[in-house]
Amino acid sequence: MEVNYDLGTLNCEKLHKAAVDYLTGIDFDKDTSEMIASTGVENLKENIEGLLKNLNSGNFQKAADAAHAIKGILWNMGLQEEGMLFKEVQLAVLDNDPEEKVVSCLKKAFESISK
Repeated sequence: MEVNYDLGTLNCEKLHKAAVDYLTGIDFDKDTSEMIASTGVENLKENIEGLLKNLNSGNFQKAADAAHAIKGILWNMGLQEEGMLFKEVQLAVLDNDPEEKVVSCLKKAFESISK
């Protein structure tokens, strides 16, 4: 499988703002919310790289684990819909779905967090 994603298209600003809004809405102070949001965006980048690396090398269990981690990060940032799309990626990989389905799920997931 050969999949790519340009991390430069990751909408870091939108994701960061959404996380800060969510966290301050559940009574985190602004500084803590900013720190958690920044860490979340950085962790997303690392896990996206891991997801792609493992998909492209055929290590599907690790790819599914990375998709699961991305889902959790997004959910912790208050981005449930985006997280669900990565859960779909995780399940498609774990179910050994055809490559076309995995790529389609991945495309939708990446579109949800891109500029």
